[in-house]
Amino acid sequence: MLPGPKALDWPEEDLSSRLMDGAHQFAERKIAEAARWRNEYWKIDATSRETYEASITENRQKLREIIGAVDPRSAPRMERYGDDACPALVAETSGYRVHQVRWPVLEGVFAEGLLVQPKQSAVASVVALPDADQTPEQLLGLTPGIDAANQFARRLAEQGCEVVIPVLVQRTLLDTPDKQIQNTRQTSREWIYRQAFHMGRHIIGYEVQKVLAAVDWFRQRHGDSVPVGVAGHAEGGLLAFYAAALDPRVDAGVGQRSLRLAPARLGGTNLS
Repeated sequence: MLPGPKALDWPEEDLSSRLMDGAHQFAERKIAEAARWRNEYWKIDATSRETYEASITENRQKLREIIGAVDPRSAPRMERYGDDACPALVAETSGYRVHQVRWPVLEGVFAEGLLVQPKQSAVASVVALPDADQTPEQLLGLTPGIDAANQFARRLAEQGCEVVIPVLVQRTLLDTPDKQIQNTRQTSREWIYRQAFHMGRHIIGYEVQKVLAAVDWFRQRHGDSVPVGVAGHAEGGLLAFYAAALDPRVDAGVGQRSLRLAPARLGGTNLS
């Protein structure tokens, strides 16, 4: 036994809040330190596109490792699905059709969401990402929940874009009959985060992989003839930035904390 041990004289019976406060202080300290050390890890050569890409290769790989987006993705495919009660064709306007779809991401892992296809040639292909508590149908204006001015997936579709809108894992409380887990009041996102952590993975990495699997499909479908973008807000904005940072095939990345996206242009299509 170490010399001089003393009992902890803390007022809390439940020490979890003290533990979390310490974790938050540690994270904030590391964020502050990161700004001081940034130049040591970034050696950007912006003399040309080729030298720039080469100079950030290691940084990209490090980001992949940090968020756990390191597993090889499945071959690109987009599957429309439905039945008599819930047909694959969800909606149709004079300019585009909306299908419910799923696509392979990793072995045993599929993403699902909506695919909007213009009736004319697409001017751009975009992965549009809602917040984690919103649905693709809301972002497209098919169900209530987001006001018309902020339904940016619908606005992209109306401008002739081909749009994939993935379903994100929500922040709702985990639906489980297990009383012990119920008492923890874990959300669906936290549950996946806890399981993924032990595997060296992260829920952000899994959802970025969903986005990049859709980008794989866009590029297989159009090659380089149609520009590809990712756009989102809140949780979706974070994923849009990560996906654009990891994959040079993404021509534009747009994201904000609020629904109203900052102006950006993608192959002649205004994302504002």
